[in-house]
Amino acid sequence: MVHSNLKMLSAIVLASALSTGCTLVGEHKYTGGGTMASAGGDKNAVFTFNVENCDGEDVKGRVNYIDHSAIDFENIGGVSLNAQVDNFGYCTIDIDGFLNNEPLCNCENQYEAQFSYSSKNPSAQGDGTGFVCFFDTGEGKGNFHGAITAFYINDGPYAGYINYGTVNGNIQQHSCPASDE
Repeated sequence: MVHSNLKMLSAIVLASALSTGCTLVGEHKYTGGGTMASAGGDKNAVFTFNVENCDGEDVKGRVNYIDHSAIDFENIGGVSLNAQVDNFGYCTIDIDGFLNNEPLCNCENQYEAQFSYSSKNPSAQGDGTGFVCFFDTGEGKGNFHGAITAFYINDGPYAGYINYGTVNGNIQQHSCPASDE
């Protein structure tokens, strides 16, 4: 029941979030990979991504994501996708109030990558769109080097899927290469 309400709230929040889009500010480059808790399942979700906007105009990047035991998708073998990043910049919405009917991503020191995906799961074929909001916690001891504050699928075979949490792996900001100008 709580998960169904969360999915409905997510869809409402996302409709307003995607209408605003990312505000691209400056040049950014991130890579990441690791595991995080499944969206309600008993296994971990696994992901890798790279995204950059280093010339101020051309956004490029990829997202790979697997959550085999995700609630609402476990009967079809879970969520498994490859995605192309369509837009990347500072987040435009706020996660702090997510459970209180407020927006989803926190704009301060977080980034949002919007993507178009193709399912890799033969039991859930199709394409769709989604977004991931994340930040780099910096270097340090232990395995916590980043957080995903929202991983949301808007439409397609995994419509309504949402996950978020700390990362056992790394999310890292990189410098953009110097331009030839």
